[in-house]
Amino acid sequence: MLKTVSIAGIEEQGVPFKRESTSLDEATQHVSLGNLTWIECVVDDIVSETPKILEKLNINMDSSTLLSGYLTEYEDVGDTLGIMVPFIFTGENRTQTSPCLIFVKKDLIVTIHDDYGGKITKLYNYSNSLMRKLPQTPENWAERQTMLLFRLLDEVSETNFSALRTIVERAEQIEIDLAGSRQIHRDLSTELSNMKRSLLSFLNAVWATHDTVRNLKYGDPDMLTDDDDILEKFEVILATLDRQIQMAENVMEVISTGITVIQTESTNQLTKLIVWLTVAATAVLVPNTLATIFGIPGLEFSYVWVIPVLIFATALSIIITFRWTKQYRILPFGSSRLKRIKGKFKK
Repeated sequence: MLKTVSIAGIEEQGVPFKRESTSLDEATQHVSLGNLTWIECVVDDIVSETPKILEKLNINMDSSTLLSGYLTEYEDVGDTLGIMVPFIFTGENRTQTSPCLIFVKKDLIVTIHDDYGGKITKLYNYSNSLMRKLPQTPENWAERQTMLLFRLLDEVSETNFSALRTIVERAEQIEIDLAGSRQIHRDLSTELSNMKRSLLSFLNAVWATHDTVRNLKYGDPDMLTDDDDILEKFEVILATLDRQIQMAENVMEVISTGITVIQTESTNQLTKLIVWLTVAATAVLVPNTLATIFGIPGLEFSYVWVIPVLIFATALSIIITFRWTKQYRILPFGSSRLKRIKGKFKK
């Protein structure tokens, strides 16, 4: 279902306009050559609604070509440019993506996404001031829609960065819980593994976005300008994505270290348990051996001193075993090594 349609753009004499919560039929009436129009569509099902929207707007492109791509896609058919970039969001202890479709024709830009594209909607709220900064003359149609496309992609990349902040905050919360006086019983290995998978999903989406933006800059599409000064703006997005990738890789290294520490300490605890049980079993052999000797048929022993000897041997074995296994005794789960990575999370 088509939830919301909003339009903004530049009319004659370079006057910005904006129409919120309108219909798609009304939006098509504002599309005309010489006037830049941005149509913002929010849908609940991108797969089924996008073909209907493209048909209404006379955009001759198969949306399934874009949606069939892995996370991102780039399609240039001359008079129409199609782009799919992902919105990254976190939920249920994992990172997920939702597609955002952008179609560019002469004097027309259409964005289609679901409710996860809220940042694009917020950008629309400032569309009047945004349009005033664009070239106003119809002759500069390529320059102004290139600048608007840059602003849309920049907003997507900034929105996705919030997913990385969420993952880092979860990692810091685990560190705070471990450093506190009252440790919370939890499966840290599972939580850290979920964070690692979330980071991998984040990295895949950011790398895919990086490739798409790079294709836009160097692919020379007809619907974008050839002005090197304006195309250089896409380097800002590429630099932002590079920083996000670097930060995600740093967090990945820290989380991998934490997982290794937990696995090592778990292995050490199991080793200590085996040593403890082995030595304890050895201590039982002393009274057991004496009892076997005293029980040999034909040997006459008085229970008056046999029983005290067995009790004394058992007690002596327990004392010796207790003191010997003191160095191997199992302690509660220790997180001292994991706490050492505290500084890395804050960098």
